[in-house]
Amino acid sequence: MSDLENIKDLLSEELKLVHLEYEQHLHSQVPLLEEVNSYILLHRGKELRSLLVLLSAAAPSASSLAITPSVIKYATVVEMLHNASLLHDDVVDQSPLRRGSQSVPYHWNSRLAILCGDYYLAQVMRLLQETDDKEAMRIVNHTVIEMSEGEILQQQYIADARLDSAVYYEILRRKTASLMQASCQLGNPSMQSFGLHYGMAFQLWDDINDYDEDTAIAKPPVEVLQKEKQKHLAAAFDLITPFPSSKYKYAITSLLEILNS
Repeated sequence: MSDLENIKDLLSEELKLVHLEYEQHLHSQVPLLEEVNSYILLHRGKELRSLLVLLSAAAPSASSLAITPSVIKYATVVEMLHNASLLHDDVVDQSPLRRGSQSVPYHWNSRLAILCGDYYLAQVMRLLQETDDKEAMRIVNHTVIEMSEGEILQQQYIADARLDSAVYYEILRRKTASLMQASCQLGNPSMQSFGLHYGMAFQLWDDINDYDEDTAIAKPPVEVLQKEKQKHLAAAFDLITPFPSSKYKYAITSLLEILNS
């Protein structure tokens, strides 16, 4: 994802504000919690969900003015929510690694990872309260429910040990695409459908790349996943075609092009 760095450069000033908001809200007087927060920040991920919020706000209008203080908070919310889900996922999946380093449950222990994930979710609620936006609260609440149900559905699917393509795609939609959909919707309500198609295409792209390594969950054949990915990519491209030409449209187009690789 080398093009991702160019997109981050484009939104560098806005991302600085997101980072500031993130660090201020996670600051704690509890030393161990501060240690975990610093560890996670040291291994910061792609921040793709924050970027989706910012680009969804700016691209349809071709203006950085659409990236308001509330949008900065929404970009912080989705990154915090994503990290909360990773803390919990690493416990459920017993993952030793996260972003190339030891996961929090392996570096410390599972109990601490669960508690930190809960703390992050509490800070998500606090941030949303500050926006005083009931629709944003509804979107995030619905997304957390979807993500939780998706994880439980995956556990059931693994236990059943059989291939069911419809259930497999539903797991992808709930676990991954729902948060990307919410990210785009928080940036601009008109971007909701784009976020769903992008999220599905992203997770299919990821599953295709990890096809031989991740054997815990039964998957359709690679060629079937490729066809499904292209369907969602085509739908996402169609949705942004009417946007006025701008550096933001170019950036969001680049996010889609990455998934064509």
